Amino acid sequence: MWELAEVQEPEAWNRLVSGFAITSPLQSWGWGEVKRTTGWEPRRFLLLGGEGPVAAAQVLLKAAPGGLRLAYAPRGPALHRLEDLPQVARALGRALRATHLVLEPEAGLPAHLPAPRFPGLLLEEPIQPAHSLWLDLTRGEEALLKGMKEMHRRNARLALKRVALSVEGEEAFAEFYRLFTETNRRARLLQHDEAYYRAVLKEMNQPLGEAFLALARKDGEALAAGLFVAFAGKVAYLYGGSTRKHPEAKAPMGMHLAAIRHGMARGYRVYDLWGIPKNPRGSHAEGIHRFKEGFGGQRVQFPAYVLPLSPLYRPLGLLLRLRKTWVNLRVRGNPRDVLG
Repeated sequence: MWELAEVQEPEAWNRLVSGFAITSPLQSWGWGEVKRTTGWEPRRFLLLGGEGPVAAAQVLLKAAPGGLRLAYAPRGPALHRLEDLPQVARALGRALRATHLVLEPEAGLPAHLPAPRFPGLLLEEPIQPAHSLWLDLTRGEEALLKGMKEMHRRNARLALKRVALSVEGEEAFAEFYRLFTETNRRARLLQHDEAYYRAVLKEMNQPLGEAFLALARKDGEALAAGLFVAFAGKVAYLYGGSTRKHPEAKAPMGMHLAAIRHGMARGYRVYDLWGIPKNPRGSHAEGIHRFKEGFGGQRVQFPAYVLPLSPLYRPLGLLLRLRKTWVNLRVRGNPRDVLG
């Protein structure tokens, strides 16, 4: 029988979570504190078996319409083996008062294979992007360049000549946020308020993890900037933007090269380009897909699973899906999700 305990200390939690083979920056203590700023309540559960930790799950709780409550483990739980997911879900479910529990462990499964199914769990639409591209940083820069598509490789070499690369902190936030906002307006994408991204930069600089800004500048002007988080051997590209000025400088490529070099210098193993669409043709994010695909790497998927905890799960899920479709129509004039 497994024992369930809550962890209350940031460094102890991060040390536990980073020790699992399947884990994520979104399971770190800092991410829970980021989401607290938007109304989620983070709780951190450790599951112990006879031989030690079996799993760890940072579960976010939030009130829903009608007095209901959602429970969600962003890119979690952290696991040694994916096969333990059903038992872990049931143990967590017994400790929570919610309509359902959403789980999306960051196993990085091959994207071309069917998602595995587990007894008692329903495959569900994930909250985080369902697909990404992972680059293996242990190969070194030259091998990464050789693995890129020819045009990307050429643009990378141009960027190294035409823009100045840097990795910075809070002092560069205004430049990042200006470019990020400009890009989202151009692409008709939603974003949080400025305080949210400041919270990411602050809270993800935490025990055993970091957050940083990577920039590409020409003549002192920032042309591209990205906000990255790193934890448990991975660097993840969460948010970024660029200007349309000086396209010949290949600044977005330069920004990624700055982050990749930083990741290799710090000994991180995986560079996560984050969200790409499942079906790129006709997607609002088709251009994003083309750019990220040019880096090469391994296309991976993160299936999401739901453990229903109440008969109200299905009507609530339908309500949330309708709300998301309405937001898509209002913002972009298209009911399809950006990365759908």
